[in-house]
Amino acid sequence: MEQKGQISIEFVLIIGLMLVIVLAIAGYAGYANENNAIAAAAREGATNASSNIVLLNRSMVPIKVEDISLIGSGHNLTIQIDISGTISSSQNKTIVDSTLNSIVAQGYIRVNNTNSSNSPYADYIVAKWHNYNITLV
Repeated sequence: MEQKGQISIEFVLIIGLMLVIVLAIAGYAGYANENNAIAAAAREGATNASSNIVLLNRSMVPIKVEDISLIGSGHNLTIQIDISGTISSSQNKTIVDSTLNSIVAQGYIRVNNTNSSNSPYADYIVAKWHNYNITLV
């Protein structure tokens, strides 16, 4: 009889430990999945906008998205988009708007923050784990 009770307690402890490990991995996977989805949508939006800019301005030197980086720590992250070449402020705004719209198309929320004087494009994305701002370099 004593051995059956001991086996039951060991079973409950092992199942509990395995459940904690699985939940920890699932939490991290959700966090990483959000970052990957945001970065992929940002790349797609920026690439589409830069292609449209080149098509509309046939004399312009082609521009392309060279890199997408998530920078920062804590709750607020910045999506840094590296663009080859130089672009005007209106083209900058076009690329940022297209990037934000592409991320919104993935189901995330765009917040219009007109009270911020830090950036001329103060809109940002709210997701489960982070808030995302967009800058072009």
